[in-house]
Amino acid sequence: MTIKTVVIVFNPKGGSARGSIVDRMVAAFEAQQIPVSKVETTPEPGSATTLAREAASSGANLVIAVGGDGTIREVVEGVMGTDALAAAYPGGTGNLFLQSNSSTLSPEAFVAMVLSGRRQDVDMIRLEYIDVEGVTHDQWFMTALGLGPLSDAIIISQDVKRVFGKLAYAVNVSKASLTVRPVALHLTLEDDGEKRELSVKADTLIVANVLPPKMAFMSRGCNASDGLMDVIHVGGNNFFELLPTALRYPLGTSDQSRHYGRARTQRLLITSETPVTPNIDGDAGPATTALSLTVVKGAVKMVLV
Repeated sequence: MTIKTVVIVFNPKGGSARGSIVDRMVAAFEAQQIPVSKVETTPEPGSATTLAREAASSGANLVIAVGGDGTIREVVEGVMGTDALAAAYPGGTGNLFLQSNSSTLSPEAFVAMVLSGRRQDVDMIRLEYIDVEGVTHDQWFMTALGLGPLSDAIIISQDVKRVFGKLAYAVNVSKASLTVRPVALHLTLEDDGEKRELSVKADTLIVANVLPPKMAFMSRGCNASDGLMDVIHVGGNNFFELLPTALRYPLGTSDQSRHYGRARTQRLLITSETPVTPNIDGDAGPATTALSLTVVKGAVKMVLV
């Protein structure tokens, strides 16, 4: 596909503005005589999705997200169902999706590789639920969803992440581990019409579309183009039961712990007797007691570098 018009959607609070990354990217496209514009996201929920959808409907055939996992997910959601391609450049704190699917490049090298790259179909996961206030939610994610007390600990405001970076995650998770109380969840997994039932007590439950290399030991072989989601749960009734599993992380053997479990599936229903807060690609959703997740294989067209 020939790139004719480019729009860059970036999160000015996600670190993407540092080092004139976006301006260097614009200059690299202009040097190739390709029209390019840049637009900033706003604090309004779904801002990046709206901007990406407007860009695609206005004729852009490449929309680039510069930001963290949340910004990238919103941009990709915006171009779904259009003829536009999506691409992404890291500009956030975690950037788990790009750790799995991208090289560490200068803005100029990124532009060169995007222009010479090929389209790849990437799965998305559709998330549907009704929150405790009775409001219906229907949204998408492309990296991971988390539930449980340890997942709650990494829901951190943009301002805190911008100041403290990854240290904020480490401090919050360490504090949560000392007083951890697992949440009881019931899982219904469905593949080609066949269902499996599973009840777990989880300090954290992760539903992953993709995992970065440093976390691959949590569910080996997880990737964003296989039509499956990986369901990982880690339990422990207190800090001392959780500790042996945590000590296995540096060795890459946490999946050998008796408090660890995982499965792969096409569809998943999660129910809880008490409200849980979904952590969706790093952003907190409203509390709920039931979530339905479905993999949509090849939902979006991306250029991955």
